Amino acid sequence: MLREPSCASNGKERARELGILRVKESSMTSSKKRKESGMTGLWSGLPADLLSLIVDQLGLIELLSFHGVCKAWRAVASTALSKIEASANYKPWFLIYGENSQCHLYNESGRRYTTSIPELDGATCIASHQGWLLVFQGGSMFFYCPFSHAKIDIPTFPLSVLSNHAAAFSSPPTTLECIVAVMHRDIMSGFSLYVLQRGANAWAKCELIQFYNVRELGSAIYGNQNFYFFDKINKLITFSVKDKTCVQHTLLKNENSTTIKHLPYVRSKSHFVRRNMKKKLGLGDDVSISICGTVVQNDSTDIIICNEEVESTEEFESCYLKGVWIQPRFFHLSPNQSWSL
Repeated sequence: MLREPSCASNGKERARELGILRVKESSMTSSKKRKESGMTGLWSGLPADLLSLIVDQLGLIELLSFHGVCKAWRAVASTALSKIEASANYKPWFLIYGENSQCHLYNESGRRYTTSIPELDGATCIASHQGWLLVFQGGSMFFYCPFSHAKIDIPTFPLSVLSNHAAAFSSPPTTLECIVAVMHRDIMSGFSLYVLQRGANAWAKCELIQFYNVRELGSAIYGNQNFYFFDKINKLITFSVKDKTCVQHTLLKNENSTTIKHLPYVRSKSHFVRRNMKKKLGLGDDVSISICGTVVQNDSTDIIICNEEVESTEEFESCYLKGVWIQPRFFHLSPNQSWSL
């Protein structure tokens, strides 16, 4: 469990003592408090140049709180948030969920934020890319950005349960080129691949050949008109969007031969464990956590942070949580934004 008390019974006072920013509470109550204190006019009258200097010193979460103060502050903050939306070079944050709707965000410097995200209650993040999460919940599937609460529903997935799976999407769901691919392995029926293109109202099931020595699926990524599905050992399945065909490969280590194809990615396995994240997050040895990875874009080679299953080291598991690596980006959607074209 999280060593720092996190349940509602600890109250708001304890949350403030721990330095926890309750984003949802702040955004819902700040406007009311300002009206009661009569300070709205005072704050909105600050010079724009001064507000810009303040904004330049704020992190994303603080910027979101700044954005909710008043109309004048929102206008200044919107410019900064637009820059965050356009940039893909931020180091990923880590989001823990699985305790009802309560979630914990940890940034790259180790600072912790707590908020309520009802959309993740009972759900599972199956892919993370460029600040968007692909979320699965009993057959329902949607894109979600936890920093702006932007949500885009997509057609219902053909399966109501996902166990051994890997998923990826080609680009943000707001782009016309967005394609989603989910590979699933069932003990009885074997492998199945489902693909959904932007604007489509139903998933297309692709016929797959039998794959050999491919056991548990791991991570997935998209690039060069191909989806790459990795298992957790040394197998790779590529799916060509153009040809609608799948090919199985074996991954080799430290192979410098010019006759062998090289992946344009670097995989970071056991990223959570190697960074000693359990200790940094205050998670006990009795906690198990299932982690969805992401892709970190670099100037030279992109890094795939692989999915992980971190088991409890105690005899009895007291808590099972879920986590996801996500880039801190803010997306503002127009009121008529949808998956349909």
